[in-house]
Amino acid sequence: MSKPFLVLLLLLLGFNGLAQKVLLEGIVLADSSRKAISGARVYSKSGQEQTLTDQNGYFKMLLDKGKTGLRISHMSYVELRPELLLRKDHHQTFYLKTNTQFLNEVQISAERGILKSNLNNYHLLKAGDLEKAPAFLGVHDLIKTIQTLPGIGNGGEGNAGLFVRGSSSGQNLVLFNHSVVYNPSHLLGFFSVFNSNAVEQVRFYKSGIPSEYGGRLSAVIDIKSNSEVADSLRLEAELSVLAASLNLKVPITKNWSFSTAMRKTFMNHSVWPIVNRLGNRDESSNRMSYDFYDLNFSSALSLTKKDRLFASLYMGGDDFGFDIRRFQINNGMDWQNSAASINWNRMVSNQVVLDNTLSYSGYRFKFGMQQEGFKAGVQSAIRDFTYQSAIQVYLEQHQLKAGINLSQHKFKPNTPFARNGLTDFDYGIPNTYFADEAALFLSDDYRFSERLSIYAGLRLTYYRHTGPYRITNKDGGISYFPRSKTLNDELFLEPSFTARYHLNKQTALKFAYSRNVQTIHLIPVTASNFPSDFWMPSISGVPPEKGNQYSFGIFKEWADAGYEGYIDLYARDAENAIEFSGGIMNLFDNLKIEDHIYLGKGKSYGAEFFLKKKKGKFTGYLSYTLSRSERTFAEINEGRAFPFKYDRTHDLSLVSDYRLSPRWNLSALFTLATGNAYTKPVSRYLIAGNVVNEYGAYNDSRMPLYHRLDLSAGYQFNTGKYKSSLSLSVYNVYNKKNPMFNYYMARGSLSSGRVSVQEKSIALLPILPAINYKVVFK
Repeated sequence: MSKPFLVLLLLLLGFNGLAQKVLLEGIVLADSSRKAISGARVYSKSGQEQTLTDQNGYFKMLLDKGKTGLRISHMSYVELRPELLLRKDHHQTFYLKTNTQFLNEVQISAERGILKSNLNNYHLLKAGDLEKAPAFLGVHDLIKTIQTLPGIGNGGEGNAGLFVRGSSSGQNLVLFNHSVVYNPSHLLGFFSVFNSNAVEQVRFYKSGIPSEYGGRLSAVIDIKSNSEVADSLRLEAELSVLAASLNLKVPITKNWSFSTAMRKTFMNHSVWPIVNRLGNRDESSNRMSYDFYDLNFSSALSLTKKDRLFASLYMGGDDFGFDIRRFQINNGMDWQNSAASINWNRMVSNQVVLDNTLSYSGYRFKFGMQQEGFKAGVQSAIRDFTYQSAIQVYLEQHQLKAGINLSQHKFKPNTPFARNGLTDFDYGIPNTYFADEAALFLSDDYRFSERLSIYAGLRLTYYRHTGPYRITNKDGGISYFPRSKTLNDELFLEPSFTARYHLNKQTALKFAYSRNVQTIHLIPVTASNFPSDFWMPSISGVPPEKGNQYSFGIFKEWADAGYEGYIDLYARDAENAIEFSGGIMNLFDNLKIEDHIYLGKGKSYGAEFFLKKKKGKFTGYLSYTLSRSERTFAEINEGRAFPFKYDRTHDLSLVSDYRLSPRWNLSALFTLATGNAYTKPVSRYLIAGNVVNEYGAYNDSRMPLYHRLDLSAGYQFNTGKYKSSLSLSVYNVYNKKNPMFNYYMARGSLSSGRVSVQEKSIALLPILPAINYKVVFK
């Protein structure tokens, strides 16, 4: 047999073998509401082929021609095992019935697995039955769970931000049902504004951010509520030492329902009396108070089998007080978030989905202090309107997505006020900033083969700062610009690229790159952990921040043993990083706030390690990050690079859960991290009767090593009419005083020249036990 004939025969045999495969494309929907189910796992009967549905419930799979079977499973639904007869490429819709399993917490989904979620550049968190993470004062919290993942720091005690891979908290895009949330924290960062009863799933991106997201340099936290039409009345009530909450789902018709989730704290009557008595014994004159609330309302409507409407409303607020009675100083701050959206989702066909959203976001912050007859403070606010339209097309080897995003911003960064006795200070009319953004995005997730897939995306953004606006000239005159005037504008290209390669079924490599631009800025005001920073847009003299991120990782599953893990290396750089000079007092200069802003560069790099045990009575994970984050400003530290305030050389989290019985479970969390960097005085002088500090290199000192142990135990009751659970938890078991901030106490007499200055620290929360009870009526 000649070689050419042999080659031709082999090719024909190869093509004949390929022809025995057919393409199955499917949509997985909830049986009662026809809502798309994302994250459902689809297996072939042999188990050789498996995949997951996307956010529209879509999947595709190559299967052998002929009679075959599938397994379709999701933690919130009853498993489906359909039998199919496949003679050619086939489209089919599958319906899952709701699982009546008791669902009440927020978890990192074990169903998805390292090779499915992380290779797509995100961690997936879903609503489910979990007590594996110890509760904070009796409550499981979404943001606290995210903070245990590699590469994410929390900024220390009493800090509201997430610091992802050496970035600042203002470089994260936080979305709740498509609306931006500007301050996602209650209780100074100990607790998030997201009620777990109102959360269905979370996608957390920290590299290779898809082109549909824009406006931030660092990370995306995309939170979605349950948009399913409720088929029965459901009432949940929860009571802890932290707060009381109520969740209600009501079906109005077969295709229309609404739900509400409410929380209100009573910490001023439960927690703070204990904190004020035990937390600061050496400074017994200090007193803290805190209160917060939040309200979620949503409504789901199935217009047709292909059209769904979902409306969402969130409102929440915080009120914090800190009094230093020794100096008769009363400090107070409050802030409010609001977010609203309406979403229309239309399934044009099994391969085409349209999604349209109109959203609103609002945020307001106010800080004030009072000493005797003097009062002073500052407030800031931001408001957004956004429209986004996207189309998603599913082809045999491609997932295409394209769309448009339009946003209008209004900022009032600083409105100062002050009064001494009966006299009010006049600071003039505060500046208001207006800015518009328009973006086009396009992406393709292309599967070259069973081993190799590539995501490529591009975002084109047009930004402009418009009037009405006024500028104070050097001669003291004022120039005014009307609404129609564009003061400055800019056009940006933001590419995103991810390559994924499977070495085998349990090992994969991933490389990701993205370039991002941020046109609105969170301006850091104080060195403390208070949420006193404010937002402002890019204007003349304050250009957009721009950054690149590279990452390379290896991801591994040991399926039989029930382990998975990864090592991910990353490097980031940023230009036009921002620092605010002079502290909070410079906010009283409301005419030229940009004169107090420094522009510099930033870089960070690190290695992330993650190992998780998923099977057996004992489960948990280890998360560790080794990293470095630096900033460089010409005006700071003589132009030399210095550590970022939230630079973490080491960051370790250990999370464990032990399933003692079907009803009992025990869990623990231990966290350890390098302390925040800060600038410490190296000497002091007495000049003209005043103590003058001399500082060393910028951020060359460190707060003490941060570490803490939390424990909790949970018990589930089984009754016929309702289901309930009881949890006991202890926060900060060995009563470690992790400082919130430092201050200096001077003692002695200036006239005699004998003055001693002692560094003091304020720790917020000591050891705190808590109890939580939850009951569900259906």
